[in-house]
Amino acid sequence: MLVKCSNNTLCSSLTIGKEYLVIDEGDKYYVILDDTQNEITTKKDRFTVVEDSDLAKKTKATITELNYQLTNDFSDIKDFKIRKNSKGEIKEIIVKFKYE
Repeated sequence: MLVKCSNNTLCSSLTIGKEYLVIDEGDKYYVILDDTQNEITTKKDRFTVVEDSDLAKKTKATITELNYQLTNDFSDIKDFKIRKNSKGEIKEIIVKFKYE
């Protein structure tokens, strides 16, 4: 994921307007490489997202398609299965479409 710094208050190793690569992400923080090439943990509200990760892009595309199917009475869905693990947690969702 790529983020752009919009607030460097109390963090002199960040430059406003510069893009940084996210190494790890938590609920309220990012771990990034700062201007001195050190890993730092910093608040998410200092940044705006420039580019999502591939997983986020694929997830958004899937949700968009499923929303379309929901509003069109699932007209293109052929089969739908949910696999769960032994704890009852969802492990996999399989959606088969009628597209030809």
